[in-house]
Amino acid sequence: MPKNPYSWDKPKRLANLEKHGLDFKSAWLVLENEYRLDVSSERNGELRIQSFAYIFEYLSVLTAVHLDGRSIQIISFRRASSEEREAYHEWLEKDYDRA
Repeated sequence: MPKNPYSWDKPKRLANLEKHGLDFKSAWLVLENEYRLDVSSERNGELRIQSFAYIFEYLSVLTAVHLDGRSIQIISFRRASSEEREAYHEWLEKDYDRA
């Protein structure tokens, strides 16, 4: 596991682990995945990035915010919904480019 450049709120990490069974400490598996799809969105005036990638045999969604252009704060980590899986597979088939 590489050095962890990511941060998170400890109570939020524990709540996410209990609810979704995914630990923020494993976020690097998504963020360094060759087949990662990033989708930007805004929520409560905050720019968020949802990163989709297969880890642990299923498609995962990691939601993070970029705090100062360099550091990443993780706010959610869960399994993808059926709609998200469908959109990811469509992207992989039609738009993924290894270049």
